[in-house]
Amino acid sequence: MFSPALPRAAGTWLAVPIAGLLAFGAQAAEPKSELADLLAIARRMNPEVAATALDADAARARVDYAGAWDDPKVKIELTSPRHDFGSLSEETYQIRQMLPLWGQTALKREIAEWEASKATASVRDVEIQIAYRVKVAYAEYHSAHLALDETQKLTVLFDRLAGIARARYAENAAPLADVTGVQSEAGALRADIARLSAEKKAAAARLNRLLGRNADTPLAARPSPRAMPPLRAINTEELVGRANAGSPRVRMGLAEVGAANSEQRLAERNFLPGVELGASAMRENDRFEGVEVMVEFSVPLQWNAKRAEQREAAAKAAAARVRLDALRLDNDADIRAAFSDLTALGTRRKVIAGTTLPQARIALDASTKAYALGKADFPTVLAAEQALRRALVDSIEATFKEQLALAEIERIVGEDF
Repeated sequence: MFSPALPRAAGTWLAVPIAGLLAFGAQAAEPKSELADLLAIARRMNPEVAATALDADAARARVDYAGAWDDPKVKIELTSPRHDFGSLSEETYQIRQMLPLWGQTALKREIAEWEASKATASVRDVEIQIAYRVKVAYAEYHSAHLALDETQKLTVLFDRLAGIARARYAENAAPLADVTGVQSEAGALRADIARLSAEKKAAAARLNRLLGRNADTPLAARPSPRAMPPLRAINTEELVGRANAGSPRVRMGLAEVGAANSEQRLAERNFLPGVELGASAMRENDRFEGVEVMVEFSVPLQWNAKRAEQREAAAKAAAARVRLDALRLDNDADIRAAFSDLTALGTRRKVIAGTTLPQARIALDASTKAYALGKADFPTVLAAEQALRRALVDSIEATFKEQLALAEIERIVGEDF
């Protein structure tokens, strides 16, 4: 993952030449981004989403046979006399059926319906989690692209400075340290270009993996982050309420509680006896001679086992309710924390773009021109460049984290802004 760091004393990957600085501050405000198209592709093509949808289909299919009666048992007995094993003197035809009484069939079906509801909610939850990962991967890709682009621009600037330093050294107007210093900085930048190119390819591969595409599928040549929604229009209380009322994970928790409650009621009814009905007809010498009707009961004598089953079901139901309460508390805390981060990062990004970066640009421009005219030394230029790089590091980091904070809120609420 792209993680900006403060620049090194001899050079770092992030800097911008004078000609390329004006476009930087406007990138975060670009109105159109390919991210929406990528999210749509992920929902259609991601294999995790497809697998979860198939699991949900299986859960819904289980509802159709949940609580169904067992197949009846058919028994046929043929009896022959002891003295004549080749002939049959009596035939018995019997059928038996276990009857699920006491509402057990309805409870089993109810459990299956709750599980199907949970599986349906899990499909949406997986879509949201994949969307969150796509947003993070896209932010990483954008950050790596921006760092690479600005480093390449800075390399051009230092190549020009190297020519100036050599010319001044040839005229005995600058020390050899200026030439070696510029060349060292340019070499460090080229090394960073190689590293950043690899990081950009890795970020693109991760993003394409989430989209269910080949790792080398081309992405946008110039990715741009999403525009931030107006924070004044965001009500954290409303967001918390929406998350705790209808987010997919809350719906999954509600379904888990419902299934556990039904399982608890089913365990309580397992104390009641089971009933099996049967009927048989006897045939002797090719004539039906009689009919029998049977009723059998299973006597629930294993009380300790039944009570243990009830305790287990009650504990599972209580655990499901506690997990749901904990999830809602987490939603409340996480949304408020993410919104606080979003607000602070937005302010930080605007301050850097409006104040720090323009001042750093002016300082680097002035020191570069002064060095070309012989009115400043190279350490002054290098110090101005490093100040600009620190500002750019902060700006890219703030933009990246701001995108993550927005994605985190959307992940918890279960909706995009």
